[in-house]
Amino acid sequence: MLDGCDDWVFSADLPEWERHPDVIRKSALRPDIVIHPASTQQINMVELTVPYESRIEEAHAFKDVTKELKKDGYEAKVMPVEIGGRGFVGSSAYGLLSKLSICGNLRTKALGLLAETAENSSRWIWSRSNESLLHKD
Repeated sequence: MLDGCDDWVFSADLPEWERHPDVIRKSALRPDIVIHPASTQQINMVELTVPYESRIEEAHAFKDVTKELKKDGYEAKVMPVEIGGRGFVGSSAYGLLSKLSICGNLRTKALGLLAETAENSSRWIWSRSNESLLHKD
């Protein structure tokens, strides 16, 4: 995926990483990660999903944005990555790391860290499930 360009820009839907390209910021969608070269009209959006989620409609919205980007001359892709709350890492994560040329022991370590982070995050949410901060009134 990264072949052919050496000016790739990574941005994420985090306050300190607000560098999504203008064409993405114009849309109402906020992909988790956007990978794009500054010199070409390629847009790669990574959307982290937890298989238990009910965000099916949002996934269709990303397909619509991809169609719109293609109409505007962009080469656009959406890559959903599934990571389960109990630490299960779907094959889509393996595929994404491969596309990013992260292979071998480094990929194995990254997959392990993804699983551990998902499990720790779920544990943290569960431990605070009775706190009013997590409940909408």
